[in-house]
Amino acid sequence: MFVGRKNELNLIEDAYRTGKDELVVLYGRRRIGKSSLVKHFAEKKSSFYEFEALEGETTHRQIEHFSQQLQKQVDDPILDSVRFKNWEQVFTYLTEKIFKRKTRTKKILFLDELPWMAAGRSRLVSLLKYYWDNHWKGRHVMLILCGSVASFMVKKVLQSNALYGRTTLEILLKGLTPGEAADILSKRSGEEILNYQLIFGGVPKYLEQINPNRSFNKNMNTLCFSPHGTMLNEIERIFYSQFREPRTYAKIINLLKNGIFSMGEISTKTKIPSGGGLKQYLENLERAEMIRSFIPFDRSQNSKFRKYTLADEFLVFFFKYIEPNLQAIKESSSRKLFETLTQRSFDVWLGFAFERFCLKHAGMLASIMEFADDLLLASPYFERNDERFQIDLLYKRADRVITVCEIKHHNKKIGTHIIPEMERKCTLVKLPRGYAVEKALISLYGPDNSLKDAGYFHHFVTLDDILSPI
Repeated sequence: MFVGRKNELNLIEDAYRTGKDELVVLYGRRRIGKSSLVKHFAEKKSSFYEFEALEGETTHRQIEHFSQQLQKQVDDPILDSVRFKNWEQVFTYLTEKIFKRKTRTKKILFLDELPWMAAGRSRLVSLLKYYWDNHWKGRHVMLILCGSVASFMVKKVLQSNALYGRTTLEILLKGLTPGEAADILSKRSGEEILNYQLIFGGVPKYLEQINPNRSFNKNMNTLCFSPHGTMLNEIERIFYSQFREPRTYAKIINLLKNGIFSMGEISTKTKIPSGGGLKQYLENLERAEMIRSFIPFDRSQNSKFRKYTLADEFLVFFFKYIEPNLQAIKESSSRKLFETLTQRSFDVWLGFAFERFCLKHAGMLASIMEFADDLLLASPYFERNDERFQIDLLYKRADRVITVCEIKHHNKKIGTHIIPEMERKCTLVKLPRGYAVEKALISLYGPDNSLKDAGYFHHFVTLDDILSPI
């Protein structure tokens, strides 16, 4: 089932409907739904040619596989006997048989997993540039280059000299919004839907594996806590298929699972030089939504106070419950291992996970609270030497207001007992001159009558608000 992605679909559709040729670059982490997005967009398009690469194969094998896919999409008997020797022959054929044909509709060429197709080399990108400039452009063409976030897509495609100034649309595809993810799991209760998102995030491939006719505990046991669970080896698959230097990326992730760190601290503890190399690794991990960086609200964007932390929900869950118990999971025959391994700490873990969730979706929460148009910065509050955030989320606004948020993952309404804790947090914030403070409560079921009547909070956000489409 395809859900959501309205904004991305509109962007691609608008590009398709222009009278110009379009070169689209679509990238994002694995499992995020890049191929599904393009295929959904092209469902009723008559001149759509898609080619998916093979992981880890040579250029010769990629060309052979491309030819096999071409045979299925082009009615040309000559393809039964032709064997393309190189990419030049492939692209020359495409030029003559597809792009030179006059059609009313725009011709779409979709190259899926371009880094694999290129066998990790930039020569294919240079050839695409040549054919785009000299043979395809001007023939009513939309070329879509797609790949997972890695140095190849960033350096060899987005930042390459070959395609500089030629890309007309760039989309970094991220996870589904909470409302979109809720559509996939619509048969379950709101609290259960949230719990799935706190563990699996907005990654469509993960959410699609959940059986909506089974309970939360049964799904968790099947997916994560049985010897054949599909999520058991997911971390290894992510790093070894997405990043060319998986051990380096894994080293950074293994550090960040223990807290928040500055770039200097990451460099010291991982022994990765803090020059351009480490910065590139961190940027790629951020593009893949695996980590996030934050600066205090009173510092500039270039501040050395910037801290990095894990952002990927499943990575956090994996390091807490699966990795320490991997051997037991692989050898167990229990159908209730999830309950056994998590029963003493899971509620507390969900509380921290909800805080991370709200920080990740701070923009959406600002829209719910109706000040998104004034938003300048959404960030945790922390000092230079802090090992964790002192306040999980606050907003700096253009209307000269600082909004301090209290986040509670409780399965009942919140009473006035929360006020002293909120007062303590507000005293931590050093207000810029001329700024006022507003207070927001983000919880599952909102305030009870006593807290409402107290008139203490300016904003309330509930689970229903979070899971509703915006």
